[in-house]
Amino acid sequence: MLHTYKFYYSRSLLRFVVALISILPFSVFAAITMQDAVKMAIQHDPWLEGSQLQERALRATSKGVNVLPDPMLSMGLLNLPSDGFAFDQEPMTQMKVGLAQTFPRGDSLAIRQQQLDYQADQHPYQREDRKAKIRVTVSQLWLDALKADLTIRLIERDRGLFEQLVDIVKASYSSAQGNTRQQDVISAQLELARLDDRLTAVNSQRDTALMNLSEWLSLEALQAVSATFAENMSLPTVPDLADNIQQLLKRTDNMGLIQLLTQHPAILSIEQSAKAGETAVKLAKQKYKPQWGVNASYAYRDDDPLGKSRADFFSIGITVDIPIFGHTQQDSEVAASRLSAQAIETDKRLLQQRMLSQMLSLYQQDVRFEQRIAGFQLSILPQIQEQADASLSAYTTDDGDFSEVMRARIGQLNAHIDLIHIQIEKLKTRMQLGYFFAGHTNSNDRGEY
Repeated sequence: MLHTYKFYYSRSLLRFVVALISILPFSVFAAITMQDAVKMAIQHDPWLEGSQLQERALRATSKGVNVLPDPMLSMGLLNLPSDGFAFDQEPMTQMKVGLAQTFPRGDSLAIRQQQLDYQADQHPYQREDRKAKIRVTVSQLWLDALKADLTIRLIERDRGLFEQLVDIVKASYSSAQGNTRQQDVISAQLELARLDDRLTAVNSQRDTALMNLSEWLSLEALQAVSATFAENMSLPTVPDLADNIQQLLKRTDNMGLIQLLTQHPAILSIEQSAKAGETAVKLAKQKYKPQWGVNASYAYRDDDPLGKSRADFFSIGITVDIPIFGHTQQDSEVAASRLSAQAIETDKRLLQQRMLSQMLSLYQQDVRFEQRIAGFQLSILPQIQEQADASLSAYTTDDGDFSEVMRARIGQLNAHIDLIHIQIEKLKTRMQLGYFFAGHTNSNDRGEY
C-alpha cells in the first residue's frame, strides 16, 4: 500500500511540474544551452559547498594540532602539623608551587599536522571529480530530454502526411475507384491511432527526462530548457578529444592512457589519501618512542618561632615513560596502518584499470556510432526514401498495395527516429569519454565544451 501511495505521489508531482512548465510562456525565460545547464547545476550543487566546509574544518584543525599541550600548574600546602596547624611550627611545613610540561612522542605532532593537510588536500580533487561527473550527468539528462523532443517533432511532422494518406484512401474507397478496400481504410486509421499512442508515450518520456533534470536545475531553468528546445532543433556539439588522446585510444595504448589517467582528479584524490595513509604509519611508529616531561617547583617555608630564617626549596626533574609492556599493541597498530596504506594503493590500481576498461569500451562505442550514422545518411535513408516514393507511385497507378505504402512511410519515420537516437547516444558517449580526459580537448574546437 505504501509503495502504491509513493507511486501515485511521484506521478502527481511529475504531472504538476510538467503542467506548470507547459503553462508558462516561453518568452518569459531566455533559452539556455547545455553548457549553461551544466554551469547552473555546478553552481548550485550542495555537495561542493559541503566539501569546501570539510576542507576548511580540516585545515583549521591542522593549524592547532602542532602545538604542545598546556603546562600543568600545581599549588599545595605540605606537611602542616595537625596539633596546632601553625605554619611556622615545623621546619617541613611548606607552601609549594609547581609547573610541569609534557612533550609528545617523537614528531607525532608534526606528522599529525601533515596527515590532516593531506586529508584536506583531497577535497579540491574530489570537487573537480564531482564537477566532471555533474557535467556528464546533466548533459546526458539534457540529451535524453532533447531526444524525446526531437522524436516528438518528427512524429508531429509526419502525422500530417499520415492524415493525408487516410483521407486519400477514404476518398478512393468512397468513390469505388482503384483497388482500395475497406481493410485499407481500417489499416490507415489504425496506423494513425498507433502514431498518436506513440506520440503520447514519447511525451511521457520527455516529461520524465525533464523531471530528472529537476534534481539539478530550478523550475525556471527547466522552463528555459523547454524554450531552448522550442527555438532550436539542432543537436548540441561537444569538443573532440585531443589528437594525441585519439591516437592512444586508436592504438589501444594502455600504458599511455594510464599515464594520462594519473592526472585525473579521482586518481589524485586517492594519491592524497595514500599519503595520509603513509603518515598514519609514521604516526603509529612514534609510539615506540618515549614521552618526556619536565617539572619544576618552588617551596616556601616560614621563619621558625624564634624568628630565625629558614631556606626555601627549589626542585626540578624530568619524567619519561618506558615502553616495555606495550610492544604488542604498538606492533599491531603499525601493521594495521601499513596494511591500510597498501589497501589504498590497491584501490588506486583498481580504479585505474576500471577507468581504462570503461574508456576503451566507450571509444569503441563511439566508433560504431559514427559508422552507423554514416550508414544511415549515405545508404539507409536514401533507399528508404526511394522505397516510400516507389510504393506510393505504384499505389496511385493501381499497381501496388496500400499496406506497402503505410509500411514504407512508417519505416521512413522509424529510420529518421533511429538516426536521432544514434546521434544522441554518440553525444552521450562522447560526454562520458570526456570525463576521463577533463581539459584534454582540442584547442581549436568551437563546441559547447
